[in-house]
Amino acid sequence: MDVDVIVLGMGPGGEDVAGRLAEAGLQVAGVEANLVGGECPYWGCIPSKMMIHAAAAAKPDFPAVVRRIKDEATDDWNDKVAADRFTGKGGHLVRGHGRITGPDEVTVGDQVLRARKGIVIATGSQPAVPPIEGLEGTPYWTNHQAMENQDLPESLIVLGGGAIGAELAQAFARFGTRVTVLEGSPRVLAMEEPESGDLICEVFADEGIEVRSGVHVDRVEYADGRFTLAGVSAEKLLVATGRRVDLKAIGVGAVGLDESARSIPVDERMRAADGVWALG
Repeated sequence: MDVDVIVLGMGPGGEDVAGRLAEAGLQVAGVEANLVGGECPYWGCIPSKMMIHAAAAAKPDFPAVVRRIKDEATDDWNDKVAADRFTGKGGHLVRGHGRITGPDEVTVGDQVLRARKGIVIATGSQPAVPPIEGLEGTPYWTNHQAMENQDLPESLIVLGGGAIGAELAQAFARFGTRVTVLEGSPRVLAMEEPESGDLICEVFADEGIEVRSGVHVDRVEYADGRFTLAGVSAEKLLVATGRRVDLKAIGVGAVGLDESARSIPVDERMRAADGVWALG
């Protein structure tokens, strides 16, 4: 398939760019391996804020917010509305994992797309899961499983005290889950100003959330339906140790970019290489 522009990744940034280019009259192929709209509307900011809002009610009702997330926010994790919005603007949606296989070329399965004007990389990031002994193969959560979960756990260990971990720790605790946060750094919200972490710890203490900072987790045990790590045991484990990009998986080396980098450097016009732009 020959088009003007290939947009690799149809999250918030990619969907917007692809839609605007299509409305401008260009032939656009949007490639998406998961759901059009990306992380935020299905597993991130929107459902998490619904949880927090519902948890602040006089009588928090977990089953009710689960139904709202499923039925109202995510359409049961169905992206038909977003997909139709893009194709209605004249765009062509290609489902599957896209990989850059040459200048102006992206391969999705056995389909080869060629761009006359350029490629936009907007693949975002994925949950970073650390290689901790015993973790692989267990039913741990990332934010995806936490948002899709239907039952309120009795207890929860949150591995990682960054923004995602802190937000979900508080949300589940306010519904009645016993929550312990394990953070490897000396303080939670390590990427923010120290005062932010101090304030969060004070609030967490008032809300019954236990925070253990400076904890190095080198092993996870899962037996009889419970997780045990760093001397703490709980029914569920949420791994919230950050996000990562996988530039090798999308083949940026084919256009001369460093596949081992943590991000894609761009110029003032968001250009990463000749005929290649990146955002997000």
